[in-house]
Amino acid sequence: MLHRRLISESRAIIRYYAEKYKSQGTDLLGKTVKEMGQVENWLEVEAHNLNPPIYALTLHLMFASKMGFPPDENLIKESEEKLGKVLDIYEERLSKNKYLAGDFFSLADLSHLPFTQYFVGQMGKEYMITSRKHVSAWWDDISSRPSWQKVLQLYAPPF
Repeated sequence: MLHRRLISESRAIIRYYAEKYKSQGTDLLGKTVKEMGQVENWLEVEAHNLNPPIYALTLHLMFASKMGFPPDENLIKESEEKLGKVLDIYEERLSKNKYLAGDFFSLADLSHLPFTQYFVGQMGKEYMITSRKHVSAWWDDISSRPSWQKVLQLYAPPF
């Protein structure tokens, strides 16, 4: 599917730009081999565990009717359940670290912003974030960064 390929390619693009501009601003890739490994690990967790259910929810809750097909209620329920399990893993991780890859903001955190913004905003599913103390604190932290706030000011949501 084209949309899945674009999402995968977007991760390659953000890795490229993080490497290219790491000397300017926040180093998003980690400074040590261990930190870099953790960043890559959590980028993979996001891509393969969090993204599939949050993408399905985005598609069916925000876009299905506009794209001419009915939302699949069974898929929505299944995706919420899967996402809840993933968020429980995040809760455990974030109970030990401020950010996913450790105690530094990284590309692993940044990659969560777009879909999670839809999730807590237009989809109205913020309770799945706020019901988890450490995930909620992490989300509040990363989503309140000045750079993300600027993106939100410049970006008009699709619907």
